Amino acid sequence: MAITSAVSDLLSSIRELLASVFGTAYAIIHSFVASILGLFTGFFAFLGDLGKGVFDVAGGVGKFVAGNAAIIAVLGAAYLAYGRFVKQPQQGRKPAVVNGAGAGKKTN
Repeated sequence: MAITSAVSDLLSSIRELLASVFGTAYAIIHSFVASILGLFTGFFAFLGDLGKGVFDVAGGVGKFVAGNAAIIAVLGAAYLAYGRFVKQPQQGRKPAVVNGAGAGKKTN
């Protein structure tokens, strides 16, 4: 009986060894595939959050502009007035030259 028991234990150990090897291989492949899928789902979640953030920022800027429209209009008008009257030289007729200092010599 000892030989039968020993052979039975040996075959049981070989079966457990093969089951352990295949179980480990399955666990490694499963974790690799799960990691790749997690990477893709994380990337798409990131894109969704990024889009939501961009729309939140745009909405915040829109609310700011709408809330401060009068102040922005006054600042825009002041900028236009500054550019029109202060920055640019006046256009139109040149002043007449009076005889004297700025008259210069007349030649025919």
